[in-house]
Amino acid sequence: MRILAFPYTHTLSHLSRVLAVALELRRMGHEVVFAGESAKVSFVSQQGFDVVPIHEPDPEMLFGNIRSGKLRFVEDAELLQMLTADIEVIRSLKPDLVLSDGRFSAPLSTHLTNVRHAAIVNASSTEYRALPYVPFFDWMPPWLISRDAMIWKALVRLNLFLEMKLFDNVMKVFKRLSRELNTNRTVTATNCLTGKDITLLADIPEYFPSRNLPASYHYVGPLTWKSVLAPPAWWPLDIPSSPLVYVTMGTTGVSEFFSKLGPSLSTSFFSSIVTTGGQSSELKPMPGKVYVESYLDGDLVMERSDVVICHGGNGTIYQALSHGKPVIGIPTIPDQKFNMRRVEAMGFGKSLDLKQFLEKPSLLADTVKQVLSDHSFRNSAQKIQAVLKSYNAATTSAKILIDSIL
Repeated sequence: MRILAFPYTHTLSHLSRVLAVALELRRMGHEVVFAGESAKVSFVSQQGFDVVPIHEPDPEMLFGNIRSGKLRFVEDAELLQMLTADIEVIRSLKPDLVLSDGRFSAPLSTHLTNVRHAAIVNASSTEYRALPYVPFFDWMPPWLISRDAMIWKALVRLNLFLEMKLFDNVMKVFKRLSRELNTNRTVTATNCLTGKDITLLADIPEYFPSRNLPASYHYVGPLTWKSVLAPPAWWPLDIPSSPLVYVTMGTTGVSEFFSKLGPSLSTSFFSSIVTTGGQSSELKPMPGKVYVESYLDGDLVMERSDVVICHGGNGTIYQALSHGKPVIGIPTIPDQKFNMRRVEAMGFGKSLDLKQFLEKPSLLADTVKQVLSDHSFRNSAQKIQAVLKSYNAATTSAKILIDSIL
């Protein structure tokens, strides 16, 4: 069968999840063709997949809107341009299935072209999430309203209803197009990242619970692509017995973070490995103390590290947990802040405000010391590690997709 992959290729997190499933689909004997335009499609080409060009939203525009708190994260004209591009590629390649991750036009374009559609998404980006994206009522202390009380549960349901209603009404273009195109279900800003026919939740319910989940939604576990990057010349490390910290801000970080990071690491009590995701050339290595690369095999480094410092991206958090390592998150967008609230609630890490770090970089070393000295963080991470071992996300996802077509 032919599967057309629609990841948002400007972010490695969206690209890598689809790539993990694509490799498994190909192993099962099916053809996968990718569509994308960013430089990161080189990771796909290196794996031997064909890539066709397609228009994608500019990441500076998209993430700029998200970071500034704009509910209207994209203009109507941009969505229509994506929709037109989708249809052109789908009609050209005639796939049996479209698999998307971060392509919010896909539920509409696959309806128009009458092609089955599956999407990889986090539970937090669905209308069935059990936890509020923006907690309106968290200012109420537990001694005032117990989190187990019925009134608190009612407030959570109200919170979910209000935030989704507001988001959908601000980004009403999705509902308008749904009406005009007479879609089988109403596509909204809240559910635009989910699948028209199948939704693969790259989560575990223990970490991100849901409610009233339809049969077409499947928890498959975290999807991580196993890197084929060769280790750098300085690996394996020959360093003193000081703690080793891995710092990775993904590919949607803030460049000024790295300018403040260098001086902070050079005087820290720990050694560090930093991946910049190609976002900065300012950070310089200090052999024996600080090691810097654009990209690395994250699994290789995390297994050796004591703490993982990241932007709070879902994939990086799960990758750290798969190695039983505690997490320090410095989130830059609302999704990452949502993730880090769960990290703190479940006790396997700490969140550090980006603005506070930029003003006082020494806070990073203080937070590392706190996480390392309190063994409960590592113990909590290892409990989730044990749960994650029961998942085989890529194989499970591929089987669900093929069964949905047959």
